[in-house]
Formats: sequence, structure tokens, C-alpha cells
Amino acid sequence: MNDTLGGLFVVLMTPLDNSGSQDEKSLGRMLDYYVDAGVRGFTILAESSERDRLSDREKEVNLKTVFDKILGKMPIVVGTGRESTQLTIEESQRAESRGAAALMVSPPKNPKLRDQAIFDFFAAVGDSVRVPLVIQDLPQNDRPYMSPELIARIHHEVKNAQYLKLEDAPTPIKLQKVKALIGENLKVFGALYGRDAFWELDQGAVGIMTATATPEYLVSMIDAFFRGDRNRALDIYLYTLPLVYFLADIGVAVRKEVLVQRGIIQTARMKQPATELSASARKQLSETLGWVERRMSEVVGVKPHRLASQVPQ
Repeated sequence: MNDTLGGLFVVLMTPLDNSGSQDEKSLGRMLDYYVDAGVRGFTILAESSERDRLSDREKEVNLKTVFDKILGKMPIVVGTGRESTQLTIEESQRAESRGAAALMVSPPKNPKLRDQAIFDFFAAVGDSVRVPLVIQDLPQNDRPYMSPELIARIHHEVKNAQYLKLEDAPTPIKLQKVKALIGENLKVFGALYGRDAFWELDQGAVGIMTATATPEYLVSMIDAFFRGDRNRALDIYLYTLPLVYFLADIGVAVRKEVLVQRGIIQTARMKQPATELSASARKQLSETLGWVERRMSEVVGVKPHRLASQVPQ
């Protein structure tokens, strides 16, 4: 297994049953679906996993299911950022001991945190583990802004801060600024459901790390880009944008519904409180998904990914 992370890393959403509890059978089916689609790795217990709304038992079952099924086959990145340095260190050390290939860490939810406090946080976490850190630049949900200069300092002075998951839009512009300060040493992943995925790759990203229900499209786009077929990669990106942008403010609910329509998970339930799709929105999504699947199949030659073992009807 290549030690360098790149390509499509799927941020694993948490499937729920009708009672709102984690659906372990659907979780296993999701893993099969993504592996079969050709993803390069998984990122678990992240924002799109509804991590902060999961019970301790659900988190443990999630970790055990993924590590039992995936460890040794492809790399697993674990989201370990918490609201204090101590808790983040404890979560990071536990994930490292399980075999995590890297740890994704975002600063605590405090928009008033100054650069030195953010740096000290990452330095303490980096000193506590040996595996690489993925700096998550996510200035949403009350997290602080991290300038390109601060990201460069963290990378230069925290020896295992080797990756960046960039989610500060417009991401291609910030990626260019970060690269100008650091060069190629810091490996950058695009994110945000692939909204700017092609342009992130164009600015030097090594892959995309995001929640997606249609992994075959991002896998095909990334593969085409890195083998030099720029036009095909751009076609794939542009034809999938209607699906990427559909009700973008509730992106996890949308992607869960696509997985339901593809027979991978049982329900599109969200941990409450959260917005779920209405009947009319589900119909609109079905029409959008159908259009994208037809265009991608007929024009680009990428067929919609299916799994032989689907949810029993």
C-alpha cells in the first residue's frame, strides 16, 4: 500500500435506520460500494459523518466496522479534532493505535482563536503522535480562519503536518496562495462535495476528500486528470455539477438520498435536529440524478455504479 495519500478519499457518512440509530448493515454495504467503485481511501468520523451527534457506542461501532473491513486494504483517515487540546490528543492516540494512516484535525470551534493559539494546538497534537496530520481548513461552524501564512507555519514547524484538506472557499484561489508559500511538500486535498474539484486538481491538489454518493464520477475525473486527459476530466466535472450543487446547503441529506435511490442504504434519515428532504425535493433529486446518469453514460461513457448486494426491497 502506497504511503502517500491521494486520489479520492470518501468521507464516510453515517447511515441510520428508521429509529435514527446507526445502521450497521448499511454501513458495511456502503464500504463495499465505495471499494468496488475504486476509491483510494476512507475518512471517517468527520463533519459529514454527523460525528458530533453520534453516541459513544455508535462511534465505536463505526470505527470497529471500518477498521475490521478496510485496514490493510487501503488507508483510513480518522477525524480526531475535538474542542480541547487534551481531548484531541486522546482521540488521536487512540486512532493511531488502531492503525489509522493519518489523522484529520481541525481547530476548535472558537472564531476568536488567534494564530498562536491555533499553532500551539496543532503543535501539541503533532508531538503526541507519529502518523501524519491532515490539517482541516474549515472556517465554518464557528471555526477560526487560518491564513495561508499560518498553514505554512504549521506545515514547516509541525513535522507530521503533511496534508491539508482545504474547505475555505474559493478553494482554488487559496490553494494557489498556499502552494506559493510551501511548494509541493504539503499535499492538498480538495473537498466541499467536489464543487471546485477540477480546478483544485488544476492548482495542484493530490486528490479530493469529501462525502459523495456517486464515487465513480470523482474517481473517473481524477484518473483522467492525472493521466493527462484534461478534456475528459473537465467533461466529467461539468456534467456532474447539477448533482453536486443540488440543495448544497443540506448536502449530507442529499447524498444519503442518492444512496437510498441506488439501493445502498435503507433510509436518508439524519441525526436530529437536522433538515431532511421533502417528498417534492426527493422527486427533484431523482430527476437530477437521472439526467446526470444519462448524460454521463451516453456522452462521457461513465456508467452509474451499482452494487450486486442492495437493500432488500
